[in-house]
Amino acid sequence: MSSKKKEFLKADKDLESGNRKRRIVVFSSVIVIVLIAAVIVMIYQGQLAREEKPQKKQATHRTEQATGINYNGQPFIGSTNAPVKVVEFADYRCPYCKQFEDNVVPQLEKNYIETNKVSLYYINYTILGPGSLLAANAAEEVFRQNPKAFWAFHDALFKAQGDEKTEWVTKQLLTDIAKQTVPSLDLKAFQNALDTASNKNAVARDNQMAEELGVPGTPTVFVNGTMIDGAQDYAVLKQAIDQALNKK
Repeated sequence: MSSKKKEFLKADKDLESGNRKRRIVVFSSVIVIVLIAAVIVMIYQGQLAREEKPQKKQATHRTEQATGINYNGQPFIGSTNAPVKVVEFADYRCPYCKQFEDNVVPQLEKNYIETNKVSLYYINYTILGPGSLLAANAAEEVFRQNPKAFWAFHDALFKAQGDEKTEWVTKQLLTDIAKQTVPSLDLKAFQNALDTASNKNAVARDNQMAEELGVPGTPTVFVNGTMIDGAQDYAVLKQAIDQALNKK
């Protein structure tokens, strides 16, 4: 083979080697750029996800409430100066609320309310349908007309409670109970309240408060603004009240 041919082949081989190296460099550069871009995208997406992720809400019960209970304008029994406020969120059609009224409230009255240690508030949480709303509207009308008669009407309504699966709450029943328990009842105004749901805003405010407080169902009991698990058991409620009194 001539020397010129050898030189030509060598030059061709060097050219091919150089091209191969350049291709490797270009390919490697592309890979690096793609990796860098991927990392940038991942960082951006992670940051975006953190920004869009909603902040975890603070606990709404078993601790002091972020949204406080508004006691103003709510029916209660007991001294206005009682150091402990107990609140029952309840529904007149709820059978467990009736059990609380029958079994727990009498002990609460005897041991704490009559001794001016506790005031008991009742706040509507109408979760069982139209009958619940009708009953709450009637109770609100009684409270509007004669606050002192509220509890007599309240107790009689729970005593008249029927099967949860039936629509036992009727305008006639509510009217009969009001006639029996409310002195100087303005019957026409009471019946008009039932027909027009004139107290629906007051009931709606109660329901909104319950929702904001994270009330899980009925009955739900608070002691000085703290939700008490298992308060349908008087022993549990008593312990919570005693602890609240010891803090005073």
